[in-house]
Amino acid sequence: MPISKSNKFTQLLPRYLHKAPRFVQVFAEQTVFDNPPHNKGSSALIVIYKSGLSRFMMQRIANHTHHSATVFLKETEIKSPSCSIRWFNQHNEIKRCGHGTLAAALYLKKYQGNSPRQFYSLTGEIFKIQSSINNLQLEITAINSEKIAPVHAIEMAIKTPILQSYATTSKHGYTTVLINTEHPLKELDVRVTELTDYPNAVIVLQQNPHNGCFSFRYFAPYYGIAEDQATGSALSVLAPLIKQLNTEYKGALFQASINGAVINYQLKNQCVRLY
Repeated sequence: MPISKSNKFTQLLPRYLHKAPRFVQVFAEQTVFDNPPHNKGSSALIVIYKSGLSRFMMQRIANHTHHSATVFLKETEIKSPSCSIRWFNQHNEIKRCGHGTLAAALYLKKYQGNSPRQFYSLTGEIFKIQSSINNLQLEITAINSEKIAPVHAIEMAIKTPILQSYATTSKHGYTTVLINTEHPLKELDVRVTELTDYPNAVIVLQQNPHNGCFSFRYFAPYYGIAEDQATGSALSVLAPLIKQLNTEYKGALFQASINGAVINYQLKNQCVRLY
């Protein structure tokens, strides 16, 4: 059920946003990638709004939540096959967000009995929703990485041997570093301040030497996120990279954040399906 507009989220809005609730139909929370009791996953704040909610108001609403993503959906589109979607963290509008998109689909499934078959972002990227017997799955386009030379900022941030570095692009993309197994990834001390000026999201990847499974952590301080507790968009990069490393095209990835998350994925035809 949707949360009443007279709830804690509305009460947190500063006075100069007193007009925002009149444009909002629903405030609600939705958690994804959780596996209790060990993995809490990550929650998104879902905001269904009427026409008239400005970008300024969207950002201000996101400023006053504890969620890593606040998702905005137009009331007039949520029952359509294709629905626009916008995501914000506390500081910026997000260009792509996997966990927020899947959270939106899951919430709409509960709220109105069905979800749009796809969501599209301001940049035109398509996020497809697939229905299975027990759940909904998110399908996103795979993004390939190439080997690069070690990045000084990342070396300074993690202070642990880096086996290999990969990047999707030199700026406004993803840089992934594969580290050794000397220390558990969850306990790794990452100096986020060293990454503040590095214009890529940084994924630290580690393979368990006993079972071959991979775990990762995700940092994007350049975009206003110190560490994301559970992220879906990273799988668009990690799935093809893991296939390159050990030929596996499906499995489960463990996000070794404080909350912890389990993300199941399958790579097929340059698309990554996750749930």
